Parts: sequence; structure tokens; C-alpha cells
Amino acid sequence: MEEKDLLQEKTSQEEAFIEAKEVYIKTDRTQGNMVILKEREDSPYYFMMFVGDAEITAIAKEKGFVEPKRPLTHDLYLSILHQAGVSFDKVEIYDVRENTFYAKVYARINGEERIFDSRPSDAVALALHESIPIMVNKKTSSS
Repeated sequence: MEEKDLLQEKTSQEEAFIEAKEVYIKTDRTQGNMVILKEREDSPYYFMMFVGDAEITAIAKEKGFVEPKRPLTHDLYLSILHQAGVSFDKVEIYDVRENTFYAKVYARINGEERIFDSRPSDAVALALHESIPIMVNKKTSSS
């Protein structure tokens, strides 16, 4: 593939994503815990996922809604990773297959980009903690 074709493919892939700047959480006894991501408050498109109690707690903590008495699991892991010099660039929620969403975490280790498979809920909590972009593939969004 020529350099021009690779550049067009990369641009096309980047255009398939939106940056979710709004993160909402909702807990409901009958429906469960929901995380809703939107590009902006008035956007008609949104990404919604159902998460467990631990995941909603982690996201709520990062939104400032709860203050745990002790560090959560991801706080411990992030503390260790920061001490080891790992930094984070962005997260992507990139696919949905058989009602399961898939995410990636983009990190830098010794200056080298590394990409890790992740659950979207963990990726969102990490992104909120690190103040990095949450990118959502448009094909996973609803209106």
C-alpha cells in the first residue's frame, strides 16, 4: 500500500471516531447501572453501556460523586504504573460484537506506544482519572 493510501485510511479511521466529552451515570434498581457517553450535552448521538457495581463506583469516584475511604483497585494499579513511568494517551471504544463492547487503551512505555485490550468501563474510569480523551467509534453509537 502506498503512503498516500495509508494516510487516507488513517484519516478515514480517525473520522469514524468522536471524542466523548460528556460522561453521565445512572443507577436504577430495575434497569441496572448505566454509563452514557456523548460528544457534547446536546448531541443526539450517544454511547450507552451497562456496568456492574464495582465499575459504576470507579466511574462515579472519577466524576467526584463518591469518595471511597481507601483506594480502589484501579487507583493502586495506576499508582504502580506511574511509578514505573507509564503514561496514557487515550482510550477508544471501537467495536461491538454480540452485544459486547470492545475498547483499547493507548499508553506509552519508555516512549514507545503500546495498545492494550480493555473493557470499556475500565477504559472510561482510566480516562477520567488521567484526563485523557475517550474516543468512541460512531458505529457503536445510538440516536
